[in-house]
Amino acid sequence: MSPMKMTSSPELAAVDVVLTDVDDTLTRRGRLSSATLAAIERLADAGVAVVPVTGGCAGWCDHIVRAWPVAAVIGESGALRLKRAAGGGLDCHSVRPLATLRDEQRRLLTIAERAMQAVPDARLAADQPYRLADVAVDHAQDVPPLAAAQVERLLATFRAEGARARASSIHVNAWFGEHDKATMAAWVLEHDLGLSVAEQQRRVLFIGDAPNDAPLFARQPLSVGVANLAPHLDQLPTPPRWLCEAGHGEGFVEMAEHLLAARRARPGRC
Repeated sequence: MSPMKMTSSPELAAVDVVLTDVDDTLTRRGRLSSATLAAIERLADAGVAVVPVTGGCAGWCDHIVRAWPVAAVIGESGALRLKRAAGGGLDCHSVRPLATLRDEQRRLLTIAERAMQAVPDARLAADQPYRLADVAVDHAQDVPPLAAAQVERLLATFRAEGARARASSIHVNAWFGEHDKATMAAWVLEHDLGLSVAEQQRRVLFIGDAPNDAPLFARQPLSVGVANLAPHLDQLPTPPRWLCEAGHGEGFVEMAEHLLAARRARPGRC
């Protein structure tokens, strides 16, 4: 079934947490517009906790949680969560001890070398030195976009060695373990934000742009795709509930306006 056009549905009135992908959901060609950042701030000012969920590196997540009006950030495909600590500084939660993750990362880098030998046009992502757990291979960020068959070859090389691997709009991310964006999001919603499983179904919205967001589209009944997701809908076992008319960060702004309009229309609101 195709997603419905995004509207200010009454169901959105109960939403007070937005989980959002970053690359090509908040950004366009790697740039975050002032309009998109302002939309995040309007949500935060209205009492909506915004939690970016990204395959991006720990260093990028450190910047996001310090500089953006967000409640927390999930990075490296669910390996870690950063948030501001009550007494200052940052609190980092990881799926396993960081020393274990670094050992696994060294193994992944060896596999990545073989993957890039099979696909010579691929490169390690520029942010690899700032990663704590996973490995990212660039297929469309700083290299010319690779063909679908080349991306599949990269994925297959990692998976043949027992790693999990998913392709975002710019990277192939690979890691060991059963975690992903959805499992860490569930942990954050329960442990950081205190939401029960039932509350997560009606108070949380997810917005994304790519097939690697499939676990969160499947997990969250209130889910949105920005318009640039449309060419990839046939790759999703569970499509999002709604699809924006606009793409990239403009789509996020569109979603935010519908959500805020629904919250203003709640009974009892002046």
